[in-house]
Amino acid sequence: MNFDKNKDANEKNAVQYDDDVRDLVVARLETLPAGAVISIGSGQELTKEKLIQCVKEGNETGQKMMEIEMSFLQGLKDGILYDEALAFN
Repeated sequence: MNFDKNKDANEKNAVQYDDDVRDLVVARLETLPAGAVISIGSGQELTKEKLIQCVKEGNETGQKMMEIEMSFLQGLKDGILYDEALAFN
């Protein structure tokens, strides 16, 4: 018996990204400087190379990175990030 209701909800709501999105995220990650370390979640630090591997594999961390990147790009498209940057000037 599964008592973790959030786990089931998260699995049902998980977005599956296609190869184009995966390639885009990998290309963006490849622009990071060598030795870059990214922290995702509760203190999990990943190297650039490990993040790229996770995205290519499509595992949970890779899916999260694709979600983060797509959210960022959507914000750019919608002008949200640009509007906030102007507010600070």
